[in-house]
Amino acid sequence: MSTQFIISVRGLLKSFKMGDSEVSVLKGIDLDIPHGEMLSIVGASGVGKSTLLHVIGALDKPTSGQVLYDGRDIFGMPDKELASFRNRNIGFVFQFHHLLPEFSALENVLIPSMIGGIDPKAARLRAEALLDEVGLSGRLMHRPGELSGGEQQRVAIARALMSEPKVILADEPTGNLDTHTAQSVHELLRKLNREKGLTSIIVTHNEKLAGMADRTIHMVDGIIYRP
Repeated sequence: MSTQFIISVRGLLKSFKMGDSEVSVLKGIDLDIPHGEMLSIVGASGVGKSTLLHVIGALDKPTSGQVLYDGRDIFGMPDKELASFRNRNIGFVFQFHHLLPEFSALENVLIPSMIGGIDPKAARLRAEALLDEVGLSGRLMHRPGELSGGEQQRVAIARALMSEPKVILADEPTGNLDTHTAQSVHELLRKLNREKGLTSIIVTHNEKLAGMADRTIHMVDGIIYRP
């Protein structure tokens, strides 16, 4: 079933056990995200931005509530089906890019294809094309330690695109980068969103990156602030 919203969040609650007590992090989130939108999520540290992103990306399960992709509640899927759905449809970019240091840029980008069972020759051609697209055609065989912070994040973005996802989720993707490098990564994320028709959700403290989005939502104490 296809709807005008690729993602709809309904009544999302998330709490964590801490010793004998329970800490409520998400306190009833309702959110609709249209196909192709670039959405930024801003707010102070600890308000639940990353938790919301992780639940939307099926990296974590909610305590209650629904996350619907094209009208289908993903947490109604069996675990194996959910993992397959996540690998096919969602690409992740984190503040700490999580590249494997012993692998080259090309090998790091190829990792999702190994999980997805893509033909190795076709996968290599796609990985090379993606690295070219993010401006790293001359750095394919360099390991992460031989790349700058901005180049490493570009490798992570290429890796996130490897499975041709519909959705990109980015958690503080420029949090460790200097201003100039962050700007170039911002522009790359915006360009990919527009050219590929990706739905992009970006958690950020960076006002410039937030300002590039089609829409910005503010989180306060586990809820979306609607003045």
